[in-house]
Amino acid sequence: MFSNLQCAGVFEWIEEVPEERNTIDNHIVCKEKLNEQGVLAKRKVYVITRGFSQVPREDFTETFVSVPKFTTL
Repeated sequence: MFSNLQCAGVFEWIEEVPEERNTIDNHIVCKEKLNEQGVLAKRKVYVITRGFSQVPREDFTETFVSVPKFTTL
C-alpha cells in the first residue's frame, strides 16, 4: 500500500520527529469497491489529516492538490 506512494515520491517513513517540528494527527480509511456481482473490483485508501492544525512555513512549505486529467472529464 505505501510502496506505491513511496515510488511516487509523496510518502516517506520518519522514525523520529525533530523537536522543532509538530506532528499532525491523522487516520487511514480503507475502502473496498465491489462490482455488480459483489466481487472485489478495487481497493481505495485515504489518509485523512487534521490540516487545520498546521502552521504555514513552519509545518509545510509546499501544497499539493489533486487535479483530474482533462481526458477523464
